[in-house]
Amino acid sequence: MEEFSNTDDDVFLVRTKRMIDRGALLSRYSRTASLDIRDLYAREFANNEKRGTEFYKKVFIEYGDESVSELVTAQMAIQNVSNIVSKKIEEIRVGLSFLEKSSRYVRYDKKVNGRFLFADPGKIGLSGKAADEYSGLCTSLFETYSELYEPMLHSLKKMYPIEEMDFMSSDEGKYIPYGNLSEQDMAIAKKSYDSSVRSRGLDDLRFLLPASTLTNIGISGNGRSYIELIKKLKYSGDTEAEILAEKIYRELLNEFPGLIENAVTQRSQDIANYETEVVKATMLEIQGKMPAPTVSLVSGDDRNAALDRVITLLFYHNGPSISTIGNRVASMSIADKKNLISRVAQLRTNRKMKPPRAFEAVNYLFEVNTNYGAFRDLQRHRFLSIIRSQLSTAYGYDIPEVIGQIEEYRNKFVNAMEKAKRAYSLIKEKHGSNIAQYVVPYAFRYPVTVGVNLREVTYFIELRSTPQAHYDLRNISAEMFKCIKTVHPELSEIIRFADTGHYELGRIMAEQRKERKLLGSGNSS
Repeated sequence: MEEFSNTDDDVFLVRTKRMIDRGALLSRYSRTASLDIRDLYAREFANNEKRGTEFYKKVFIEYGDESVSELVTAQMAIQNVSNIVSKKIEEIRVGLSFLEKSSRYVRYDKKVNGRFLFADPGKIGLSGKAADEYSGLCTSLFETYSELYEPMLHSLKKMYPIEEMDFMSSDEGKYIPYGNLSEQDMAIAKKSYDSSVRSRGLDDLRFLLPASTLTNIGISGNGRSYIELIKKLKYSGDTEAEILAEKIYRELLNEFPGLIENAVTQRSQDIANYETEVVKATMLEIQGKMPAPTVSLVSGDDRNAALDRVITLLFYHNGPSISTIGNRVASMSIADKKNLISRVAQLRTNRKMKPPRAFEAVNYLFEVNTNYGAFRDLQRHRFLSIIRSQLSTAYGYDIPEVIGQIEEYRNKFVNAMEKAKRAYSLIKEKHGSNIAQYVVPYAFRYPVTVGVNLREVTYFIELRSTPQAHYDLRNISAEMFKCIKTVHPELSEIIRFADTGHYELGRIMAEQRKERKLLGSGNSS
C-alpha cells in the first residue's frame, strides 16, 4: 500500500497523493473506533477521491471544528512582495514558518527588467503624479545605495585593514597576525575577511532601502494558519495585501478543497469588522515626547515574587502541591535562593541548552525604539509579543556608523532621508498614511512594544548578541540584558552567554569557521 510507509508497524508515514486526504485521515483518530487508519483508508478513501473534501466540509459546517485544519500542510513561495506586506504576513506567529530573502547578505543594487526592486506604484494603489513621485523617490534611494556600495567596501578595508587583524592559525591553534599565517590559513582568512567586509557594508547600506523594497518568502505551514493569513491580508485595507490574499486563496483552493473556503466566509468578514471597530474605539489624539532610549523596560515582575515563583516551579516536579512548595521556598534565605539559581545557570555550558520552563513564569514589557531595518529582524522571533503601529517618518532616522563617519557618504545619506520625508508627507496628504509607508526607508525609527518571558528573552539576548548579529540587534539585546540585570539581579544569572564585546567586523569568526568546514568537506571555493 503505497499510501503508507509500512503496513505492519504502529509508526508509519501517511503518503496519500492528496494532502486533504492526509488531514482527513489523521482527524479521524478522535472520532473512530478503528485503531488503524490504514484500514479506514481502504474502506472510505481508496475508491472515493472526494472523501477528504467531503469530510472537511462536514466538519466546518456541522461542528465548526477548526483544529482539524492544522493536520494539512503546504509549502508556498511568495515572490516580489514589499517589505510592508511581508511584515503583515510574518505577524502570523503560530502554524507558519518563514524564510525570507536577506538584506544583510544579498545586494540590492541590481536592476531587473530595467528597474530597481521596489513595488510597482499600481500594485500599491498609486497612479498619476503621486505614482511618479513615489517611483522617483524609490529610484533615488536605490541609486544612492548603488553609488555607495563599492566606495563603502573600499572605506571599510581602509578602516579595518586585513594586515592589522589576527586570524586563527590551524598550526598553532590560536589567533595570530595575518602576515604570520600559513598559505592555506591566509587564503581562508582572505575569503573570511572579504565576506565580512561585504556583509558589514550591506549592514550599513540597507538603511537606504525603502519599505517598498521587494523580497521573497518561503512559507511552510498548516491549513488553519493559511486561513488566518488570507483573512489578515484580505481585510487589511492594503491594496497589495488584498491582491496577494486572492492569489494565496486561489493557489490553496485545489490543495485544501472544502477547507480553505473558510477564509472567505461571513464569519471572517465579521471578525475583520470587529478588529476595525476596536481600532476606531481606541483612537487617541495625543501629543508628547518621543521615545528616547533604544530600549526601556516599561514593566517587569516584582523582584522577590519573580524569584520565588521560578524556584517554586523548579521544585514542582518533587510534589506534593504548589502551595506546599511555595511555603518551603518562602522560608529560604535570599542567599540560598541565589545559590540555587546560580547552580542551575552553571549547568548551561552552551546557549543551545535552554533554561528550564520555570523561567517562562517571569514576564517583561519593553519599548524598543529602533529603526525599521532592525525591527524586521526583531519580528522574526515569534515568541516576542510585538504591538506596533504604521511606519512613518515622525520619529527621525538613524545614521549608520560607517556612513556617519565619512562626510561624503553622510551628506548623500542625509539628503536621501530628507527627500524621503518630503515624499512621505506629499503621499500621506493625498493618499493617506497606509500608502505613504511604502516610501519610508529602513533607517527611520519605528518604536514598538515587546512582551516576552525570561526564558524566551534569554534565547533572544544570547542569539542576537553573538558577534555575527547585526549591530542594531546586538545593541537591543545588550540593553535588554542591562534592564533585566537591574530588576532581577538573581534571575538574570541564567543569561550566561550574552556577548557584550565590540567587534569591528562581526562576521569574521563565523566566516572563518564556514570556510574551514567547506575546506574539510572538499567544497571550498
